[in-house]
Amino acid sequence: MTSTAHDVGALADFGERGARRVQVGRHAIVVVRWDDEVYALRDTCAHQGAPLSSGTLCHHVTAAAAGAPIVLDPDSRVLRCPWHGWQYDLCTGRSLHATERARVRTYPARVADGRVYVDLG
Repeated sequence: MTSTAHDVGALADFGERGARRVQVGRHAIVVVRWDDEVYALRDTCAHQGAPLSSGTLCHHVTAAAAGAPIVLDPDSRVLRCPWHGWQYDLCTGRSLHATERARVRTYPARVADGRVYVDLG
């Protein structure tokens, strides 16, 4: 069986709580390092095609209604699009504000021996 995992660089090359674009063949991927975890998503926003690697990392914030207290979900990990602010869950690629169908593709990512691997299978 052939491996579909690709070495995309040393973990040290990915800044803490940072997003970086990597090219694997014809695939543009944004690799996110958040503390000890790495995530990989297609580097294209589902809304209008912005490069998500230029986005910002944050937690999900909600309010029950206008004027209600803002609630921060400290367990959430979100990548925010740089153009229009669409937010994507790093684990699922699902948009937090659009329909169920609005998502970006995610890829399994892992660290082994100080290297980051992304599986395009």
